[in-house]
Amino acid sequence: MSSSAISAETDQISVYWEPDDNVEDIEHYVPGGFHPIKLGDILQPLSSLSDQVRRRYRILHKLGRGAFATVWFAETLHRSSQRYVAVKVCMADADTGQEDAIYCRLSRKEGQHVMELLDSFTLQGPNGVHRVLVHNVLGNLTEAIRSGLGVQQIRRICHQLVQGVAFLHRHGVVHGDLHLGNIGVTLPTLDEYPQRDILDHFGNPECTIVLPTAESSHLQGLPAYLVPPISMGSFLSSNGGPFLEKPMTIEIMDLGNATFVDDTPQPSCTPAAVCAPEILFERVARSTDAPATKASDIWSLACTLYEIMFGSRLFHFAAQNDALLGKMAKLCGEVPAAWQTYWASRERLRNLAVSPESADAEWMYLLDQRSQIDSTLTSSDVAEFVSLLRSMLRIDPSTRPCVEVLLEHPWLSRASERRTWLLSHDEGSYETTADPPEADQ
Repeated sequence: MSSSAISAETDQISVYWEPDDNVEDIEHYVPGGFHPIKLGDILQPLSSLSDQVRRRYRILHKLGRGAFATVWFAETLHRSSQRYVAVKVCMADADTGQEDAIYCRLSRKEGQHVMELLDSFTLQGPNGVHRVLVHNVLGNLTEAIRSGLGVQQIRRICHQLVQGVAFLHRHGVVHGDLHLGNIGVTLPTLDEYPQRDILDHFGNPECTIVLPTAESSHLQGLPAYLVPPISMGSFLSSNGGPFLEKPMTIEIMDLGNATFVDDTPQPSCTPAAVCAPEILFERVARSTDAPATKASDIWSLACTLYEIMFGSRLFHFAAQNDALLGKMAKLCGEVPAAWQTYWASRERLRNLAVSPESADAEWMYLLDQRSQIDSTLTSSDVAEFVSLLRSMLRIDPSTRPCVEVLLEHPWLSRASERRTWLLSHDEGSYETTADPPEADQ
């Protein structure tokens, strides 16, 4: 029997039965932190009685967790028809004002491929007052990609993703945290399934009981147990759902780190694997966090498109260090003037061969590796896709195209053409000459 310790102000709290990495850290259940939730809890606004009657959500399972929130699978109790939702419960100390303001700015009249905010309210708990955001339940895009997608389906997903970023930028919003984990697949058939079918599919939750080893003034803020997340996409795949009904529709999720272009700049939190070089350089060379911009979103978007197309990251084992700066410069074929002093001071960097010719060689190597893994991609299609990526992956942010220009690129613009679609399927393939269902607007 092992124990793990957490600190809550001056108290030292220890608990039995250390959970695995698939659940949130118990240290986050402190004043100002996560709200303790039990399966079956009913969440409702702190407002008037009439609001409480109309808007009530019963927690059925967990969908995931992030640095500043837990996300739960819930049913609505205030609707006559069955409806499942994702309920995001933020840390009490999390600053959610920006996220609320961003959703207010994003008009749903023209919204496309960005997660919709269905409801929001505050919740009082032992760890403070928490902001609750209610969204549609989305599936995991990584799971969908692993299920096997045809080139045209991948092209359509990439086109939708670029459309989603265009929608954000059009409204003066920088996402700042764009990566594969923040893109979901819509699940239009989910509400058709009874609760028992869904919960029986996943079986009894493998909960880790939270049992403190000593008394503390903070015990009421701890959850009774920690629950690992479930994947609704995998449930639907097992039941002939939308991962097998192609084409799919995606939405950009998690605007918690998004910012307004016209607001005071905020430090970025973009992961290293998709971080733009101008931001990474500030982190590595000057230990500062530069703000995300529309141009840095374009870099992150290119890295994400690469991963969707080829099923692996452009920058493997990425970390905030000189090695990644060197990989970026070699791939772009250029060392910016602003980097030269730092570059010359680092032996690992100044000995690198960086030129347009070396960049061409890097791309040829990457594509040769991909062709050995996936022989279904034609050379012409890959060449056109790479031309799109290289236009976006420019080390000077001022030379990257805006997202509206990207939408005109031939590789993306063909996503909505009326043409023969060859769609991959686990049991074979089929063709259709009709326009794809739910064609993009």
